[in-house]
Amino acid sequence: MLNKKLLDVLSHPVDGAVSIVTNGDADPHLVNTWNNYIVVTPDDKLLIPVSGFNKTEKNLSIHNHVLLSIASREIEGYKAKGTGFIVKGTARFIKSGDDFDHMKEKFSWIRAVLEITVTTATQML
Repeated sequence: MLNKKLLDVLSHPVDGAVSIVTNGDADPHLVNTWNNYIVVTPDDKLLIPVSGFNKTEKNLSIHNHVLLSIASREIEGYKAKGTGFIVKGTARFIKSGDDFDHMKEKFSWIRAVLEITVTTATQML
């Protein structure tokens, strides 16, 4: 189960940037999205709507491991307001099925959904 503090960051109405790092055959590649775009499934997978992310998709076809940095200045951290997480997991692109259809209803502009299966989520602040 995902940490309540991480769920608070993901559901906070003030936009926070989420960085997603993948590796292919070359250097690491970084893309960004917004925390409030991410949908958490009942089995704790993260669903991220995708418009571009072409290099990310190519990298994941080679190595399916992913790192995310998720943070918010609005959520209380260990010592003060503001917290962040490093999330590790595996990822795949979904282009059909129930999860895709649900996300397409919410985000009409998507071409795919990036599904993250979280293996660890470590609070950093």
